[in-house]
Amino acid sequence: MKKLLIWIGVLVLSISMIAIFSAAEEKPLEFVCIAKGVHPWFAPAGDGMADAAKKIGGINVRYVAPAEWTGEAQAKMMEDVIAAGVDGIGIAVFEAGSMTPVINEAMARGVPVVVWDDDASDSNRIVFIGTANFDAGVQQAEEFAKRVDYKANYVIWSQDLAARTVKDRIEGMRSVLKKYPDMVELRDIVFAGYSIDEALPTAETLLDTYPELNANLDPGMNGGIAMHRVMKERGIPKDAIFNLTWTMLPEIVVGMKEGYIHASMRQNPYAMGYLSTYALKWYIDGLRPTVEFFNSGIVMVTLDNIDTVEQENMDKAPKMVEEFRKLWK
Repeated sequence: MKKLLIWIGVLVLSISMIAIFSAAEEKPLEFVCIAKGVHPWFAPAGDGMADAAKKIGGINVRYVAPAEWTGEAQAKMMEDVIAAGVDGIGIAVFEAGSMTPVINEAMARGVPVVVWDDDASDSNRIVFIGTANFDAGVQQAEEFAKRVDYKANYVIWSQDLAARTVKDRIEGMRSVLKKYPDMVELRDIVFAGYSIDEALPTAETLLDTYPELNANLDPGMNGGIAMHRVMKERGIPKDAIFNLTWTMLPEIVVGMKEGYIHASMRQNPYAMGYLSTYALKWYIDGLRPTVEFFNSGIVMVTLDNIDTVEQENMDKAPKMVEEFRKLWK
């Protein structure tokens, strides 16, 4: 009887241990998607990471963004995320200098980091998923020059020059536009800031200062949106200034449908997030990338595809996974 009780005790203990180990094995991975700041452009990346997590299974994703648009604020958020004990991070780097030490700290502590949208190339990050921004700037400028028949008095906007993405786009643009002698840049970069309210008075000043202005080139969004609003308020004809921007924010869509914004470049932040989840999972599983950069693509949006481009971008993401997987060993 005593032996029987001992065996029953051992059996119960064994079952309990199996249950404990099984529960540990089933504990989901915790990934975090970090944006540059609070802005609707970044939200699709969080959706992409979450959707990929559901597809893979056993992964939870949380989306966060710092309240301030500074490298220090993003670095502090990253440090908090690391301290929380997450299993992987996908981050759109605001400023590489601020983020490189924190990314390296995460990697050293066994928390893999994938960078999307904007890179920290000197860090130990696993891989960068985003847009080939110089090439995108070339594509945008070629279309811009073509649409104004290679003759225009134009300005180039920028939210700031901290982000490498914007610098690369502008370099790509200028590499094209300098080839055309009748394409005249009226002044150096026009700064739009990080809100439309910041850009509106600048747009008004531009229109007052440069009556010859007839083209507007924005590697972001706020400059193009501000020009749309001021032109509409002043009753300036829709085609008086050719306006080419980036993104598919609601204000851009409205501007295009009203005829004040003539085309916009659309990246694929959803795919950036979607592929980031796969990259983190593959890395945790022991695979390593054979490349440092994967191009998530870009498309030009006009009235012809304005109502379908977002769904098309989402549909592209799962199809990219197979191509992306070939680059891991």
